[in-house]
Amino acid sequence: MKGIAILLLALVILPLVSCSGGADEDSCPLQELPYPRPEPAYNGKLERDFTPFTDALSAYTPEQAAMYEALISGKTIPELQILLDNGELTSVKLVVYYLERIQRYDIDKLNSVLELNPEVLEIAQSLDDERTAGVVRGGMHGIPVLLKDNIATGDDLHTAAGAAAMLDWNPDRDAFLVSQLRDAGAIILGKANLSEWANWSDPCTPNGFSTNGGQTQNPYGAFETYGSSSGSAVSVAADLTTVSVGSETQGSIIAPGTINSVVALKTSRGLVSGDYIIPLLPWQDVAGPIGRTVTDVAVLLSAMTGVDTNDPNTNASAELAGSDFTQSLTPEVWEGLRVGILIFTQEVIDEQIGGLDFTDEQKEPVLANYALMNAATRATGVILSEAGLTVVEIPTTAVSYGLPLVPALEYGYKEGINTFLAAVGNGAPESLEAIITFNSEDIANRAPYGQGHLEASQAPELSSDEYENIKRDNQRIAREGLDALFAEYGINVVVSSVGQTYAPAGYPALTIPSGYAEDGTPQSIVLVGGFMSEPQLLAAGYAYEQTAQARVAPNLEATMGLIAELDNLSP
Repeated sequence: MKGIAILLLALVILPLVSCSGGADEDSCPLQELPYPRPEPAYNGKLERDFTPFTDALSAYTPEQAAMYEALISGKTIPELQILLDNGELTSVKLVVYYLERIQRYDIDKLNSVLELNPEVLEIAQSLDDERTAGVVRGGMHGIPVLLKDNIATGDDLHTAAGAAAMLDWNPDRDAFLVSQLRDAGAIILGKANLSEWANWSDPCTPNGFSTNGGQTQNPYGAFETYGSSSGSAVSVAADLTTVSVGSETQGSIIAPGTINSVVALKTSRGLVSGDYIIPLLPWQDVAGPIGRTVTDVAVLLSAMTGVDTNDPNTNASAELAGSDFTQSLTPEVWEGLRVGILIFTQEVIDEQIGGLDFTDEQKEPVLANYALMNAATRATGVILSEAGLTVVEIPTTAVSYGLPLVPALEYGYKEGINTFLAAVGNGAPESLEAIITFNSEDIANRAPYGQGHLEASQAPELSSDEYENIKRDNQRIAREGLDALFAEYGINVVVSSVGQTYAPAGYPALTIPSGYAEDGTPQSIVLVGGFMSEPQLLAAGYAYEQTAQARVAPNLEATMGLIAELDNLSP
């Protein structure tokens, strides 16, 4: 384990994404079961349709599957582009490679892919034809990408946030970021599963579960998936797609990226358009890229940005819009960066345990734990130094953790979803109240864990003035705190989730695999930068990644064995 970022992240994210927010753990019996988590007994899960691919998959032999796995597995997007350019690979073959793996490892197993684009092979062929004609649109040309199921597409795919109530909605157009991806030549492979309503259905709903998609599982074994971009992270980790797009309100890109051992970027608010994405908390919601390497995240991000008239926040990103972020992955960029690491100083340790009525014997394991955390953090610092970055030790007291979120979510979700639904039409429910009513008509199958969060949002405790005050104060405190941290210590990036204050600040965060605990749990470091600092953040992340070389692909066959045993478990 390298760094305390994962520990700090867990302390902050778990109260939001596990059995909390008003539910007693005794009333959430599924939370007591080990991972992988079983699905409830219900009939709302959608069947994945492979009929458009029958011929292609029938002709795809086990020998071909092995050959293409040897050719494709572990390749970055630029390396895949070389194979595509020299004819060793086609986009059609790349898509079939993923379709077969989805069929083998995902359907009723990992459950990370909620729906497949029925036109994906035709799209891939048209992009192959363009390449043959000498037209390559850019780094994403002919590369498959999965989209989280809250990102609208104006095609035959649903956009439902995993909820049964949204299945009749037919978006009339693509979200802006999807249009950008299509223009760049990306192939929309399908929709990724998620924690339903971006993890805002019920306090007892497990991370990674949606009514439409079922229960997402961690490809590394008996571990959490976190939320809500669980399917986006799992699908990339298991090599079921080249890259994916997730979204985050607070922790929903970084946490699943961490626990599924992938690289995931929560972007600065406004760098990527939030247009036509089903909201959770509109003033914190952002979309971001997920890949197996920093290089792939940089390539995907380059294709996603742009100033969008539908999202005024993107005006702040004009200087970065259309950038090739892979140009930041050079020593010329990262060797000038200063990176902060958080250390428990002796003064902090004395203050935290001094008031406790501990004997010397009781203090010993506590002090040893502090020493272990500091050693792990400094080990991360060594890797960063070896990569050529300047490392600055910062006392943990320099960072403030925790800002009120759940009350703001209750009020902000109702306001955001009602505004969104009023504008879209085309079969969508009219309001949050209509969603709750729809679910109540068949609660066992439409909301099998209940809809406590939805009901709380329908009758929020906050007034509009109280909500606006929380919004204003959270944004101001988070920005001022991070800006002061960067200024006081002269750093560009800090290694920590910094209590996820990056989220209300609208600042970027990047998680990079750092290794695995003794029990196999994926570990990571989390880097946080200032507003629109993605070039520096990616540079630092790439330097760390290339030096640490920490990521290892999951043993999917072993995980399939664990999932096969789920029939012996019951909620």
